[in-house]
Amino acid sequence: MIRITLLASALIFAVLVAGTSLAATQAAQHEMSAHRHPEAEKITNPVAADATSIATGQTIFAKQCSSCHGDKGTGDGMMGEDLDPKPANLTDAEWKHGSSDGEIFTVLRDGVKGTGMKSFSKKLTVHQIWDVINYVRSIGPSKSH
Repeated sequence: MIRITLLASALIFAVLVAGTSLAATQAAQHEMSAHRHPEAEKITNPVAADATSIATGQTIFAKQCSSCHGDKGTGDGMMGEDLDPKPANLTDAEWKHGSSDGEIFTVLRDGVKGTGMKSFSKKLTVHQIWDVINYVRSIGPSKSH
């Protein structure tokens, strides 16, 4: 009877460890591979991408983003050299966490866990975040959703 109880306990432990390992593996794959965020994709940009918004976004980008993403947004900023993973090339058409306006907004607002990309929700207003998105769209391929 003790032998059966020990065997059952060992089996339960193995299942729990396997489940935890699977969840960790899936989380790591989520962070490391390109993927979409369907709920964030539904968020639409309420700020017109006019000259004023783009210029404002460029000014904010220069102050808040270029140290990691580089002056031209190609991911080659001085502060980004030591980051792992490296900062995204914002001139690419597809990004790891999605490239719709809503997905970009969510990344800027919330940051990305396990990376150097921190939340800007306390540094920038919602309107300023959209200005940055409009600027980033102006330096790279346009991909609105």
